[in-house]
Amino acid sequence: MTGLEWRIHWNWDWPLWVSVLMTIAVVVWVAGLYFREACSASKPVRMGLVLLRLTVLALVVAMIAQPAIEWFRTGRPQLVVLVDRSASMDTLDAPSRDGKQSRLEASQSLLIKGNQSLLETWQSIYDLEVIAFDEKIVLLDIKEHSLIEGLQSRTTAAEEKAGTRLGDAVDYALREVPGIKPSAVVLFTDGISTRGQSLEKSALRARALRIPLYPVAVGSSRKPPDVAIENFLAEEVVFPGDRLQVEATLYATGYEGREATLTLSDTSADQVLAQTIVQLPAEGESQTVRLTTRPETPGELSLRLKIESLEEEVNVENNAVSHTVEVRDEKIQVLLVQASPSYEYRALKSLLQRDPAIQLQAHLQEADTDFAEIDDIAIAEFPNGEEGLSAFDVVLLGDVDPTLLPHQVWENLERFVSEHGGGLACIAGPRFMPNAFQEVRPMRVLLPFELEAASLLNVKSPSGTEYPIQPTKLGWQMSSLQLGETEAESRAIWRDLPAVTWLFEIRNTKPGAQVLAEDGSRNTRQGNRLPIILRHYVGRGEVLFHATDETWRWRWRTDDRYFARYWGQTVRRLGRSRLTANRQGVQLATDRSHYRPGEEVKLCLRFLNPASAPADKQGVVVQLQSDQEPEREIRLLRRSGHRGVFEAVVTRLLPGDYQATLLQPNPGETASSTKFKVELPIREFSRLVVDEQSLRKAADLSGGKYYTLETVSELTGDLPRPHQTTSEQFPARSLWNTHMAMALFVVVLTTEWLLRRRHGML
Repeated sequence: MTGLEWRIHWNWDWPLWVSVLMTIAVVVWVAGLYFREACSASKPVRMGLVLLRLTVLALVVAMIAQPAIEWFRTGRPQLVVLVDRSASMDTLDAPSRDGKQSRLEASQSLLIKGNQSLLETWQSIYDLEVIAFDEKIVLLDIKEHSLIEGLQSRTTAAEEKAGTRLGDAVDYALREVPGIKPSAVVLFTDGISTRGQSLEKSALRARALRIPLYPVAVGSSRKPPDVAIENFLAEEVVFPGDRLQVEATLYATGYEGREATLTLSDTSADQVLAQTIVQLPAEGESQTVRLTTRPETPGELSLRLKIESLEEEVNVENNAVSHTVEVRDEKIQVLLVQASPSYEYRALKSLLQRDPAIQLQAHLQEADTDFAEIDDIAIAEFPNGEEGLSAFDVVLLGDVDPTLLPHQVWENLERFVSEHGGGLACIAGPRFMPNAFQEVRPMRVLLPFELEAASLLNVKSPSGTEYPIQPTKLGWQMSSLQLGETEAESRAIWRDLPAVTWLFEIRNTKPGAQVLAEDGSRNTRQGNRLPIILRHYVGRGEVLFHATDETWRWRWRTDDRYFARYWGQTVRRLGRSRLTANRQGVQLATDRSHYRPGEEVKLCLRFLNPASAPADKQGVVVQLQSDQEPEREIRLLRRSGHRGVFEAVVTRLLPGDYQATLLQPNPGETASSTKFKVELPIREFSRLVVDEQSLRKAADLSGGKYYTLETVSELTGDLPRPHQTTSEQFPARSLWNTHMAMALFVVVLTTEWLLRRRHGML
């Protein structure tokens, strides 16, 4: 409905109460003057003179106030609707009946679709204008087809990446939309503004113009929920029937404490190998997850570790990682050496002799001369020369008398480990190992502790002292120490295993030595637990040391199940380094190829042949090069429990292109390298969380109200009440400086003068 109306406009700035008081004072003053004046005029005459004088004063004041008549046309109030169509509105975090929809789709559903669409409701009440904005600000045709097309139409790719001009769009709605001044402005947006003036500044202008803003937050105020798996680690080569443990790092956002299914599968055979339920970590934290399997078929095993996708998760590409393992059907050549047939020797010999994956030979120093002829696996002499020893993959050295072997044997054994990558397990004994090796230099190099700081404890102790063996934190990560199918089952098994009755006390381990199991009942004088199983790397090989020779006790009350499982897994682990000897080279990689400034860059170097990795846990150095920063060297540290994996975290990198190149150990002619980028994100995607704080503040500053998708149904009732609004205003006509006003002033003033003269008041 339209109509023509008028009003009088006064240019009078005094407050009403001041004007009223002044009017009363002038009336009293003028009346007092005329009624106190001495003359022959009657009261009616005096009253007429008062009215004439007040009329003159009123005309003077009216000329000062400059009244003007204004004519204007009225119509329906205007409502402006702003719809964000920027790239961030494609984020799939808005709820719908079918799951998740994009923010732009949610806006369209509310405004256009359905029987109770908001635009249809508002069109019956207001003059409606719809504006779409991203980098550009576009006034749309509100016909449904044209409106949908306008909302979905995007700018060029370059402009889309440039950002969102939210504040500029609000300012445009306030001052540049054709027609009358809006009664209110409604915004459907995620609040992300990357260009132009701020939303707060626009809200302040809206308050000055008395136009309230009603922002509707479309999307989630939480980070997009996500689950990711990174840093997949597993052995490169295993034997059929080996316990293969895979390990990865699990990250999660928005699912703290939730449970999810982790699955290890063989992609080539489409077969699930292992599965478990894990509890997801908090945001910013990581969790190491492990699963185990026992491959039986020789050949390449294509593994895939996957965490199930959860509801509300948008990016599922990072939910799985893959790795290839070679299952090699070869027998492990094992040499078992002992002075006399102890319980440990007999148990080991019986076990390894029955293992189909192991080819065992045994040398017993104090055996009869015809022992080698009676026993098929027995050899009369310790392998002579370096070539003879290199035919083995693993040497199990028990309580051996070093004086019965040539000195050259120990030098060959050192080269067997350090140069050929052989595995060596030394088992302490009450007679010789390791006390009798004080003067054997190669053994002093091979053992993971200092011989001077060791002594024998409770040899056949009459007091019955026991030493329960418990894996350390590092030991629990080792697949060879996992005696059950799960870690919880393994812990229970270790807790119930029979304790040993004597130990070889180790006081000072060498730098780099790793304690895998310790005495679970008491501490040393220094406050540490006594190490029982420990290892270290010597050159390309690994040396394992048992501070007791009573693991045979594990066969009591439990047959030899756990004894066999432990030693079978241990021998297989020691034997793998020889099988990977033909693998050369390293792989240097980062966990991602693109980073934002401030994010951590994780460098990981993997030796394809773990035996070729340096023994020093800090033995890997990488050079980091970039055009933005001077070259620098990054030292990588060995990952706990993994001989051939070294890692480092680099922080505070400037935006630019980077290349990491292996410096140490010397890579030769072809150095391994990897490239990555640190770049400022496209501002539109620098954050995808709804800016709830900015939208609330804009609503409060302008006198409007903030809404979410859950409360948007209240919006129509909260909008300013519809009323006739000025749609067109005509030029004002002045009333104070017309001929009529001047004539009236002269007539009134002349009349007063004549009456005063007539009654003698001049």
